[in-house]
Amino acid sequence: MQPEDTQAFEAVEERPPPPAGPPPGMINDVWPWLLLLGVLAVAGFLVWLFVFHDRHHSRQVVPAVVGLQQQAAINELTRDGYSVKAIVGAAPKPRGIVASQAPGGGAQLPKGSSVTIHVSNGQAATPPATTTTATTTAAQTTTAAAPTSAVPPVTGQPMASGAGQVEAAGFVAETDPATSAGGTPGSIVSETPPAGTQAKAGQTVTLQVAVPANPPSVQIPNVTGRSAADARAALLQAKLTVRTTYKAGKTGVVLSESPTGTAPAYTQVTIAVGK
Repeated sequence: MQPEDTQAFEAVEERPPPPAGPPPGMINDVWPWLLLLGVLAVAGFLVWLFVFHDRHHSRQVVPAVVGLQQQAAINELTRDGYSVKAIVGAAPKPRGIVASQAPGGGAQLPKGSSVTIHVSNGQAATPPATTTTATTTAAQTTTAAAPTSAVPPVTGQPMASGAGQVEAAGFVAETDPATSAGGTPGSIVSETPPAGTQAKAGQTVTLQVAVPANPPSVQIPNVTGRSAADARAALLQAKLTVRTTYKAGKTGVVLSESPTGTAPAYTQVTIAVGK
């Protein structure tokens, strides 16, 4: 008879095996896709930030200047960062007043863009051209006379305002410094031809400007490349007088200016305009 086995056995509770994780290969396959999605999200954000976001903020609303005096309109547009092209012609507005603009007020346009204003010369419509007939032995020739208008009275006015009215009437304003003319510094003391004179469109009207004894120095703005009317307005606003000359080049555009840098206020700056 065999002896009894007295070794005690303890009951062992069976536990379920731990859940199996994803195969190692699957984890390695998922990470590249997650990385790619992250890169695409960052790229999309950068596109929005630098293209659409910047484009939105680089544009601003063009101010409405219709009804303003020419120089006031130019000042408002240039203050907002736009360049200005002023065209003077017949319009149903008082002389020197902006009759229309392009683009219109309220339009969105990036800074540095050009805004064109149409300024009234005080005539509701272009006057009909008068004709003279010259007879020769060969044929008959008809010549159209250039339209004329009256030189506006601007004596006593500030030079920028008075010159703006002269230009709005269809003339070219030349401002000459007059050191011993008396009057308020910066005001117009005389004009040639005199106010009321009928003169051809495009003719130069010379305005004598009173200059103080010791004017301060001012910075001469760079107007090369701008339209002649815009350049004259900018120089006048900088308290400088202006003389216009002409030479071969792009019509109506300032090709050069002299002097440059700094100069005493009311110094005459000569601009060469293409013709």
